[in-house]
Amino acid sequence: MKQIKWWLLAVLLVVGLTGCGSQTTKKQATQRAASTKKISPYVNQQTPTFYVHGFQGSAKSTNTLIAHAEKTAHAHKVLVATVSTSGQVTLTGKWRGRVRNPIIQVVFKNNLAQYDQQSAWLAKVITTVQQQHAFKHYSIVAHSAGCVASVNMLMTQQTTTFPKINKLVTIAGPFDGVVGEDDVANQNSFLTSGQPKYLHAAYELLAAKRNNFPKNVQLLNIVGTLNDGSHSDSLVTNVSARSIKYLLRGRDVDYTEKDFYGAHAQHSQLHENAKVALAVDRFLWHR
Repeated sequence: MKQIKWWLLAVLLVVGLTGCGSQTTKKQATQRAASTKKISPYVNQQTPTFYVHGFQGSAKSTNTLIAHAEKTAHAHKVLVATVSTSGQVTLTGKWRGRVRNPIIQVVFKNNLAQYDQQSAWLAKVITTVQQQHAFKHYSIVAHSAGCVASVNMLMTQQTTTFPKINKLVTIAGPFDGVVGEDDVANQNSFLTSGQPKYLHAAYELLAAKRNNFPKNVQLLNIVGTLNDGSHSDSLVTNVSARSIKYLLRGRDVDYTEKDFYGAHAQHSQLHENAKVALAVDRFLWHR
C-alpha cells in the first residue's frame, strides 16, 4: 500500500514539474517574441508639419510629398488650410486626438502674391491651426517661393504665444534670384566670405532681417541640378539655392544640404521625386 502511495506521489510530482516547465517555456517564448518585435524606424509624435507650395503652385505641388510621408513615415494629413485671395483661412479635414506625425497642407488661392504677403498668410494659418489644436512646436516643408515666404515669416516678429519652429525643409529655394527674372545661369558665384557676388531682391529682403531668424533650427536644404551646364534646376541656380547658408550664419542653424541631379532634379520635378521625398521623411521623422 505504501509503495502505491509513493508511486502516485512520484507521478504527481513529475506531472507538476512538467506543467511548470511548460508554462516557463511559453513565458520565455512570449518574452522573446516581444523583444524581437520590429520597431518602426519612424517616430510617433504630434508635432505638426506645414507643407507650403510656391509661385503658381497648388495642392498638386505638395500632394506627392505628403502621400510619400503617409506611406513611408506613417504621417497623416489631417487638415488643408486654404487661404483666400482676401487672406481668410479655411480649415478642412479632421484632426482628432493624438494623430501620428500630423500634416497640414497649405494652399494659397492667390499663388502669385509677393513674399511678404504669403509670409503673413502663413503666419495666420499657423495661428489659426494653433487656436484649434494647441501645439508649441512645428515644422515646415516648403518648395520654391514657399521657401522664401517661410524664411521671411521666421524672420518676422510674431506674438509671444506663436509656436517655435523645430525643423525646416527648403526645396529649390530662390533665395537669391530666379533665372529669367532677375538672375542668369552661371552669372553668380560665391565670394571667399561665402556671400553671393550678386544680391537680388529676395536676398536683400531676407538679409535685412536675418538677425531675427530663431536660433537652433534644424534645416534641410535641397538643391537640384539638371546636369546641362546651367548649374541650376532650370529656374533656381545652385548659388541662389545655397545662399541661405550664408544668410543664416551665426544663427546656430544645424544645416544639412542634399543635392539631386538629372532630369528628376528639375525645379518642378523635385517635389515629384521619390528620393527627395524620402530625404524629407527621414529628416523630419526618422529615429
